[in-house]
Amino acid sequence: MPNQDGSLTGSDTVTLIRVLNRIIPSESPELGAGTIGILDDVEERSSNSPALRSAFLRIVEALSLDMMSHAVGGFAALTAEEQTASIQNVEATLPEEFSVVLGLARDVYYEREQTPERPTTFDDETEIFGKVKVEVEPVKKRPVRRRIRR
Repeated sequence: MPNQDGSLTGSDTVTLIRVLNRIIPSESPELGAGTIGILDDVEERSSNSPALRSAFLRIVEALSLDMMSHAVGGFAALTAEEQTASIQNVEATLPEEFSVVLGLARDVYYEREQTPERPTTFDDETEIFGKVKVEVEPVKKRPVRRRIRR
């Protein structure tokens, strides 16, 4: 869970490095998103907008509150399958925020010189995350009040 000032704890950092490695698939472990160090850039960019920062911190908080992460050793001690299930639970709970953070992480990752070219779509079978549909509610029109002329 982030500190009151919004800074990340050591546990948050360890968790997020592993989460980044899970949410952005890589053919090589050396090119994992968390492994190559995109967390600092993701966190910095999230600070550029209150909406981005809020989404980022809500995801960090949700990850720390997820029951699976309370195992001995925390998120890092979970198996790969358990980590994926934990992240999927957070995505299902906060789909809009997760989508924002996933998009930000992908932007930062694919801008790096050592990473592969950005895919045109993220629909192949290696992409597990980003599949939850975010429903946008239509804007409700306010009833128009009509003045009665006398």
